[in-house]
Amino acid sequence: MMVMRRHRGAIAVALLAAALVLPAAAQGRPRGPDKAFSTPVAHGAAAAHTSVSRGKLSAGLAKLFRKVGKSGAFVFDPSSNQVVFSRKGGRMRILASNSKLFTTSTALARFGPDGRLQTTAWSSDPISDGISQNLYLRGGGDPTLSTAGLTKLADRVRAAGVTTVQGPLRYDASFLDSQTGIPEHGITFESVGRLSGLQIDNGSPSDPAKTAAQRFEDALRKDGVSIGNSVAPGTVSPAALQIASFASPTMAEIVQDTLVPSNNYLAEMLLKDVGSQFGGIGSTPGGIAVVKQFAANQGAKFTGENGSGLTRSNKASPASVVKLLDSMIEIDQKQSPDEQLAEERSRDAWIDSLAVAGRTGTVADRMRGTAAAGNCHLKTGTLTRVSALSGYCFRGGDDADHAVIFSLLMNNADVNRAHVIQDRMAALIARYSR
Repeated sequence: MMVMRRHRGAIAVALLAAALVLPAAAQGRPRGPDKAFSTPVAHGAAAAHTSVSRGKLSAGLAKLFRKVGKSGAFVFDPSSNQVVFSRKGGRMRILASNSKLFTTSTALARFGPDGRLQTTAWSSDPISDGISQNLYLRGGGDPTLSTAGLTKLADRVRAAGVTTVQGPLRYDASFLDSQTGIPEHGITFESVGRLSGLQIDNGSPSDPAKTAAQRFEDALRKDGVSIGNSVAPGTVSPAALQIASFASPTMAEIVQDTLVPSNNYLAEMLLKDVGSQFGGIGSTPGGIAVVKQFAANQGAKFTGENGSGLTRSNKASPASVVKLLDSMIEIDQKQSPDEQLAEERSRDAWIDSLAVAGRTGTVADRMRGTAAAGNCHLKTGTLTRVSALSGYCFRGGDDADHAVIFSLLMNNADVNRAHVIQDRMAALIARYSR
C-alpha cells in the first residue's frame, strides 16, 4: 500500500499573484456523450520514455501549450509540493465531462467505496401469517437496478414468508424528486435517461417506477405470491416493516462504470443520490449543493447545474481540479492505522475508477506508444470547441509516491487538435522525474 502526505498550500500560494478572471460565456449547445476518440500512435519525440527534469518538462509543456486556444493548465508534484507548470491555472473554464470528477469523488467519499444503494420491500403490517395488507416496493436511487435484481428481491420476500398481498402492490420512488429529466439547456431523458428514485433499465421506460413495480409484481406471482390488485403509487409509512432488500453494486464499482466510459446517466443519478442522502433533497440542485460543499472542503471551487457536464455552465479552474484530485489520494498521517487503511482503500478505488491511457475507456485509443500509456489514469471531457483532460501520471507503475497531478482545460479550441496536444503533454508529464 502507498502512504503519502499532502500539503495543499503550494497550490494556493502559486495562485495568489494571479487575478481570477471569468471568461466570457461560450456559445453553442452541448455535445455528448463524451465518446472515445482515437489519436495517432506516438512516433519520434512523443514516443520517448526517457526521464525529463522539471526544467525540461516546464519548457516542453510551455511550447505545446502555445498551440491551443483559450485554455488553462496546471501541473502539480504532490510529493515535493511543487507547481511544475501553470498557465492561467486559476481561471474558471468549462469542464464538460470533467464535471464527473466532482460528482463521483463526492459520491465515493460520502458513501464510501463499499457503500451500496438499497431497493427494499416493506409491509404495512406483520407477516407472521403470510399475509401483507399492503406491500411496498421502495426505491433507493440504484441506477443499476434490473429485472434480475427485482427477481432476487421477490425471492427474498417469498422467503420471508409472504404468500398473499391483500391490497395493490405499491411503489415508492420518493428517495429522489419527481423530475425525471434535467431541464437545463434542453437536456432531456433522450440524452441522459429518466431519473427516478425507483429506477429500472438505465432510466429507459417512460415511467421507471411503475415499470419496476410491474416487473416486481410479475416476479412475485411467479414465486406463488397472490396479489389482490395491480400496482399503484404510495409512500411507505413510518410504521411499515422492512422485510427484504436488494443491494446495488458497490459505490466504487458504480463510480468506475461512470468514469471509464463517461456515463452521463450514472453521473446524474449519483448527483441526485448524494443530494438525497447527504443534502436532505434528492434533486439535481440538492446534489449540486453537496458537491460544491465537498469541493470547497478540499480547497476547490466548482460551479454548475448538473452532474454529467452536458452543459457549458459547469466550470472550475485547472488548479481546483488538481486540488480535488490531490485530496482524493491524500492519506492523513495523524489518523489511526485503521483509518489510514480505510483512506488507502478509498484512494485505490478512486484511481482504479479512472480510464487508463492507451488501455481503457475514453482514452483506450489515445497516447498509445508513449510513456503515458498504462501509467496515466485520466478523465476526458468534450463539448463543441471544448476539450478537457485531467488526472494522474505515475512514474513506474501505480506508485503514488511518484504521481504527478494535472488538469488541461481547453475552451474555444479545435477538439481534434486539442486531443493531440493533450496527448503530447500527458506523455511528457509521464516522463517527469524529480
